[in-house]
Amino acid sequence: MYYESRAVAGAKLAAELLDKYRHKTTAVVALDNGGVAVGYQIAVYLHTTLQQLLTEVIHIADESIDYATILSEGVVAKNPNLTESEENYYYSEYAGQLNDEIREASTKINRMLGDSGDIDPKILHGRSVILVSDGLASGTILDAAIEWLKPVHAERIVLACPIISVDALDRAHILVDELHILGVTPNFIATDHYYDNDDAPDGEMVKKMIDATILSWK
Repeated sequence: MYYESRAVAGAKLAAELLDKYRHKTTAVVALDNGGVAVGYQIAVYLHTTLQQLLTEVIHIADESIDYATILSEGVVAKNPNLTESEENYYYSEYAGQLNDEIREASTKINRMLGDSGDIDPKILHGRSVILVSDGLASGTILDAAIEWLKPVHAERIVLACPIISVDALDRAHILVDELHILGVTPNFIATDHYYDNDDAPDGEMVKKMIDATILSWK
């Protein structure tokens, strides 16, 4: 369950994926900055492109619940585990806070996108999409990613993740076609806890990693 770095964990996942997906019609999509560090190794080994789906989870700390996930262009993916009555309850109790956080998250994502824009769906159409995170405590982001992928018509959806909670794994079994998981824990701590070296890239390094794989792929 513990790794020297995200790069090392990514190389281990790449070894699992190599025979089946190298030089195939694949695309690696990172779900977070740490996922870019893991996914970079996978993309290099498989000789494919790397992109990042920018997301922000709206978390209600008082209730220890993920209310929704924000994607680009202000898209709000509600937590599918919440019933309509639960969703209405949380919104009635925290409307002001939630509206502020949704607005701030949308602004942050749009700022991060800058001039580069969002992922071009044409890159993913008909490909096997390998979703990558450096650690999933819940299935919230994964649910949002699957919802976002629906109009893309991916050939196959694969999840590659070094460490994942039991709850997130249960959700992943329902959502994706194939799983490559290195470790599962019932008591997920902060993702950094599982890495000896903090090699999660900042925004500038994320761009360099993505650009490097795209240039190589072309």
